[in-house]
Amino acid sequence: MTEKSARKIVVLGAGNILLRDEGIGVHVIREMEKMDLPPNVELLDGGTLGIDILNLIEGADKLVIVDAVKTEAETGAIFRFRPEDIKTVSKGYKTSLHQIDLFEALKIAKLMDQYPESIVIGVQPGKIDWGLELSPELREKIPAIIDVVLEEIAKG
Repeated sequence: MTEKSARKIVVLGAGNILLRDEGIGVHVIREMEKMDLPPNVELLDGGTLGIDILNLIEGADKLVIVDAVKTEAETGAIFRFRPEDIKTVSKGYKTSLHQIDLFEALKIAKLMDQYPESIVIGVQPGKIDWGLELSPELREKIPAIIDVVLEEIAKG
């Protein structure tokens, strides 16, 4: 086994499945769970985890995050970027560590020297309203999103 293939890769699906397309990351993970992946790849349903993500990614060499990313692009557009490329806007004071979002948690991981190489596969959502079903446009994009994730896994 080569050093590259032995690297621990965590694929984290983020988002709120109660808000339709906002949950795209979780839906992708559920589809990938049906696949035969290498033993060094771990799939995680990150849902809406905040600070709790730190325990889940501990020991990972690479983190691939799949999440909805709102842009001006068409529904289903797929983006690849590093977490540090995105500027997060604080939504005000936090009263609890449970209110820390995914990208804030990654900043904390970096400060704690527990930050793996990280890539975000962002997907432009269409429908963000109450409901468990993805929009038809996003449901059709799942295979293409998985292909992008598999490319990241292949890079090691």
